[in-house]
Amino acid sequence: MKRIILILTIIIALNPIVYAQSDYDALYDEAKPYQSKLFNDVDPFQDEDTIRYAWSPYPLFRTSAFLYFKDFTIEPGYYTLTPRKLGEKDYILFKQNGKVKFIIPVVKKEKTPLNFYNANTPKMKQTQWQKFSGAVKKKFYNTAKDSMRISPPNSVINVEVETKYIVLTLYYGDDKYISIFRRSPY
Repeated sequence: MKRIILILTIIIALNPIVYAQSDYDALYDEAKPYQSKLFNDVDPFQDEDTIRYAWSPYPLFRTSAFLYFKDFTIEPGYYTLTPRKLGEKDYILFKQNGKVKFIIPVVKKEKTPLNFYNANTPKMKQTQWQKFSGAVKKKFYNTAKDSMRISPPNSVINVEVETKYIVLTLYYGDDKYISIFRRSPY
């Protein structure tokens, strides 16, 4: 009996939470847009984040549909999604060409489940030469640690389309950020 209860709790913990339509309405109504504007539409902490990584640590998001949040309309295109804490609330910055276009609030922030990235990200296949040269580089960089930049945190973007809403889930490092958008402007 204890084994069955343990298996059920594991299954429930691994499955995403499915909300009712009224829950989406409440989450959308509670979300408040960021009231002030960033100076010259530049993320003030971007340089601090990118200086220690080998490449940009933020995931690239492509939307082919219009996303509506309150009085914002996010047009189709490519955006770099950056989770930020502005004031005391969490937001996702939609950046295009290095400039912040939209600041969307996070309706729910949770911890990323253990082994999520191992199960949901593809593994890079390497040839024998790539494995050998990687081992040589790793050996070299262990002797000269200051010359090696670190890899950025893992990230995954998941988009779910509901009847009236679009739910964007950004897994970034140890945290999971959930934002909600309307499918139509009304």
